Amino acid sequence: MAIDRTLNKDTSSRIQGIDVLRGVAALTVVFSHYIPFWDKYLSPIPVVVPSRFGYYSVELFFVISGIVIYSTLSKCESTAQFLFLRLSRLYPAYWASLWFVALVTFWVFQKPVWWNGVIANTTMFQEFFGFNNFDNVYWSLTVELAFYLNVAWLFALRWHQRIITVCSIWLVLACVWKLTLSPVSEDERGIVAMLFAFDYAHFFVIGIVLYDSIRNGVSKSTYVMLALALIAASIVSGFEGFAVSAVVIVLASLAISGRLNFMVNPLTLWLGNISFSLYLIHRNLGYSILPELHKQEMGAFLAISTTVVVSLLLATLLTFLIERPALSFLRSKSPWLPKHLAPPREN
Repeated sequence: MAIDRTLNKDTSSRIQGIDVLRGVAALTVVFSHYIPFWDKYLSPIPVVVPSRFGYYSVELFFVISGIVIYSTLSKCESTAQFLFLRLSRLYPAYWASLWFVALVTFWVFQKPVWWNGVIANTTMFQEFFGFNNFDNVYWSLTVELAFYLNVAWLFALRWHQRIITVCSIWLVLACVWKLTLSPVSEDERGIVAMLFAFDYAHFFVIGIVLYDSIRNGVSKSTYVMLALALIAASIVSGFEGFAVSAVVIVLASLAISGRLNFMVNPLTLWLGNISFSLYLIHRNLGYSILPELHKQEMGAFLAISTTVVVSLLLATLLTFLIERPALSFLRSKSPWLPKHLAPPREN
């Protein structure tokens, strides 16, 4: 697919098409968890959304991160500023959702809670410390954190500006890792992949390259790098990885070129705004609500719809009562953060 050569070069502005993708992807993750769970553990239903669709949506999130993180770097003056911007964005909603779900699980649903795991998960670095995730959706945060940390040291050395060189080396190393060091089981990532996100490098590279096309225009190197990312995807994840990468390239290109603006409306922007909170809070909580509704002999459609509405409501409250105020407070009170970075405007 050709990328529009008249992309908006004001990278400080929010790309609404990206918000549309965020919202749709988050909602896809929700349905890919709720519908198969009901079908597998409660009662069969006619139509099942494959759980892989949710996994593909998370990979789309990685592409979006590639775009957003490099946009953030363009506004930062130091590595400390970059890390503060990203961590202040993640932790308030993460902490609130983690402890809210744990306490509701214990007090409301009267289920046992792995409190040591909750405490370890509070760091968000639990997998790096050898702990399991309290909620399975947290696995993607480990990948994101690895990406942030690697971008941070690249930024400190000012190597982040060498996009073609850095992304090419990253893709080559990811392929070498897959061919020599990757674990036999897909369920085990291994410490090397955990530290350098080799198994998802092609998605981040796609986002970075698309960001560069926004900032500097589309060139032959844009297409070359996207082709290399597709090759790396096929080596790392086979045909499935190639196909998913091709699709997310198309979707992200449509978003940044403005061709998804026909989908921009208050509903899709709202979904985009609450997407992070919705992603964090929906799974474990939904898996506690759905069996209770099943006990009340509620049908699958109504029970799943009710649980989705509850998750959307809680995600909205989490976003606008905790995430946004905390983000604004932390950035406004930072003594070294420039004024243009203080408001929570960046994606």
